[in-house]
Amino acid sequence: MPRGSSNALGRDHIRSVNQRAVIDAIHRHGRISRSDLATLLHLSPSAITAITAPFVAEGLVVEGELGTTTSVGRKPILLEIDYDHAHVFGVKVTAHAVITALTNLGAEPVATRTDPLPDLTTQSVTATVAHAMAALHADAKDVVRRVIGVGVNVPGIVEHQSGTVRHSPLLGWYDVPFAAALFERIGLPVLVENDVNALAAAQAWFGHGREHHAFLVVTLGRGVGLGIVIEGAVYRGPTGGAGELGHTVVTPVRPAIMPQEPTTLEALLCDEALLEQARSASPHLGRDARSDDLTRLAAAGDPGVLLVLADAGAVLGVALANLVNIFAPSRIVLGGEGMRNAPYLLPPLRRALAEHAFGDLGDHVDVVVDAWGDDAWARGAAGLAAARFLQEAAIPLTAASVHPGAADDPGQRVEGGPLATVARPSRS
Repeated sequence: MPRGSSNALGRDHIRSVNQRAVIDAIHRHGRISRSDLATLLHLSPSAITAITAPFVAEGLVVEGELGTTTSVGRKPILLEIDYDHAHVFGVKVTAHAVITALTNLGAEPVATRTDPLPDLTTQSVTATVAHAMAALHADAKDVVRRVIGVGVNVPGIVEHQSGTVRHSPLLGWYDVPFAAALFERIGLPVLVENDVNALAAAQAWFGHGREHHAFLVVTLGRGVGLGIVIEGAVYRGPTGGAGELGHTVVTPVRPAIMPQEPTTLEALLCDEALLEQARSASPHLGRDARSDDLTRLAAAGDPGVLLVLADAGAVLGVALANLVNIFAPSRIVLGGEGMRNAPYLLPPLRRALAEHAFGDLGDHVDVVVDAWGDDAWARGAAGLAAARFLQEAAIPLTAASVHPGAADDPGQRVEGGPLATVARPSRS
């Protein structure tokens, strides 16, 4: 390669890194002046002006209110991101349904919907997702400027770069190139991620992890999941399988109801396992009882159900203590449908965490509960796509809109959009 070309590539790389750093700083600070950006990022004021100019011209970054200054002179203009500049779809695929959300770049929902799945073939799932996206976009076309991508959550091991679902027993998918299949159907850039990893990525950018460089997301519900964020980035492992907390082997400590033999964490704490334990501990739960019935009986003070949830909280607390001893995070975010029982899980959880965390590590981590429910998972998927767009905003922006209005027609594909050059699934 000629030396001139190499130098040009080097300059382009530095420019791209600086552009991403500027967008990241504006996002994390909410509102910030150009002079403060220059100080924060160790760049010259003229460089900051040159970097922000195309973002302001495009409308992704807007000049807001005036800031304050301790010196004589004009007050600085504060920059902020217009999160309504574009919208994204978020999709949660479960064994029975597809939950779809249409959100802005701040993962704030415009509309959501749930569609049952006739079966779990790739064709059925992609068709259901396409139909849901087209319906949501049609309903929100008056408030949505453009749609620039879709994030999809699936349970199991996902090859992040290609969007291939390598191992998902819940869906019965093995080595399914789902990102490529969905892209062929809808023509929008597609990001496919393990559901808990996507939730962790969204938490890092928009949620409880925004101010934390190292934190964990632990989910409880149909299974037990773990998302690991280190230095602001999701850790997936070399094959995408990091975080399978539910499949670790545990033995309950001093249980009141739970069996004492070694088993997996998921076999003790998933919704169905808790229901099975509660059926043997309470006369008020029949074979057709559901997880909501467990929560209802706990609220009514059913002693058997409360003992089961106390055991569950203690077991989860020991698991969190092990994670704290390994990762020393500053925050743990608890999410998932199982957090409907948070009032009964948290007291024994906190006691077990304090007892089993090494030294003072437990004193330096706070545990917070996030919203639960499938809509939260879908927003997490949308947040993943939104975060990717903001992280990749250094790519030259275009004014071309991307509209999924023809998504139900597999023969029509919509090209273009800011994500198109960075998030299309790999064909390799």
